[in-house]
Amino acid sequence: MADPTFFDNAGPKRLDELAAFLSAGLFRASPDQHVYDVAPLSHAGPDHLSYFEGRRHLPALLASKAGAVLVSETDAGEVPPEMAQIVTKSPALAFARVVGLFYPDATGFAAPCAGFAVHPTARLAEGVELEHGAVVAAGARIGARTRIGAHAVIGRGVAIGNDCIIGAGASLGCALLGDRVIVHPGVRIGQDGFGFAQGPTGHVKIPQIGRVIIQDDVEIGANSTIDRGALIDTVIGEGTKIDNAVHIGHNCRIGRGCILTAQVGMSGSVTLGDYVVLGGKVGVADHVEIGPKAMVAARSGVTRNLPGGAIYGGFPAKPVAEWRREVAALARLARSKGRAGEGGV
Repeated sequence: MADPTFFDNAGPKRLDELAAFLSAGLFRASPDQHVYDVAPLSHAGPDHLSYFEGRRHLPALLASKAGAVLVSETDAGEVPPEMAQIVTKSPALAFARVVGLFYPDATGFAAPCAGFAVHPTARLAEGVELEHGAVVAAGARIGARTRIGAHAVIGRGVAIGNDCIIGAGASLGCALLGDRVIVHPGVRIGQDGFGFAQGPTGHVKIPQIGRVIIQDDVEIGANSTIDRGALIDTVIGEGTKIDNAVHIGHNCRIGRGCILTAQVGMSGSVTLGDYVVLGGKVGVADHVEIGPKAMVAARSGVTRNLPGGAIYGGFPAKPVAEWRREVAALARLARSKGRAGEGGV
């Protein structure tokens, strides 16, 4: 599932060899069965290995086309009969190890140019401007009239559209940018997502083999960070505007025309509908969905899905009228307790 522009696949792998590597049991596999890649259940095909852990993912398992799946002994009975099974104590941990076998060098930031400011295989269209110290790595493509600021780094295979502005000191890896994108100084796009599986002796890094897709007319404020996807892409929709010091975790999908103000923090796999507005310092928990045209007040914490077309606030975020009533009630309670205390002196 990884883009070969950015990541080299070391597959295919035999299922019996993977099972031996994991010290796991192999069931329902045909002789000499291979898998050619890893993928989440929702994107897997007959040549892919995926994993199942957690009952909330059961619908995805039942609908999946994966050829093989890592699964615990407890959940093995849920696996559709056409899928091969590798049965292991911790499917998520086993999957992290297998991804590392398929993609042993999944940094996404290979040594960019081996002495060249612009690698000989990079393609720069007419009118591209490079300021002092800018680096353009192998296979990168930069569209017409785009400007690259001083000491910016454009990683291997990155594609940037026409009429873009990349600010000084920005770094871009594993990313595809549309036209008229503005990236302010110090922005980081396409670095590792924060993904770890819990092992018996500590945390095991899950290689991040997705990309960042930034559509036309997006603007990204200074020192903001956008992580690449773990297995699927992080996507920023057309016309979205992102303020300074915003963090967007791996696998997030931001709709069109959204506004994210300063210091918004989004955990992994968050989905925003079109034209969502998040106030300053809003925090969003992982796998939360916020519907189109929702607005969330500054410093709120979003811990569950929010329908679109409404205004929310507080922690946990709730309809703003309800939140204001609660704040007013707490203020009245505090005042009444204060008066009661004064009367007892």
